[in-house]
Amino acid sequence: MNHSNLQKFNALYQILDDIKNQGNLEGIIFAYRDGKLIIENLGDKFDSKKFISMCASVLESALGIGEALGNREINKIVAEVEEKAIIIFECDDKTFLTILIKKESNVNLILSKLKEIIQKIVKMY
Repeated sequence: MNHSNLQKFNALYQILDDIKNQGNLEGIIFAYRDGKLIIENLGDKFDSKKFISMCASVLESALGIGEALGNREINKIVAEVEEKAIIIFECDDKTFLTILIKKESNVNLILSKLKEIIQKIVKMY
């Protein structure tokens, strides 16, 4: 990784870390829609490669459902698992953002800033 890419990676990681801390999130992922990781802040509790691939698959399936329903746009995909949840957001035609929420997370804060957050991440990347 050259110096310029390292700086971009560090800046992008800082953005994700700020979002994670502000929202008291379990984790956050920015990835390609084909399931390849761009950057994540998950910790070591997850098999991130498998998890990201599954999130990409869920996004693609939801987009297909939207098309089948008359080209409806998908805003977000939510899945709850016990006291945790994930929300998947399409960023652009190549990338998506996934946030992992715990019971104590401040989801409304993140959702209120979502458009700004996605624009910042996509612009940075």
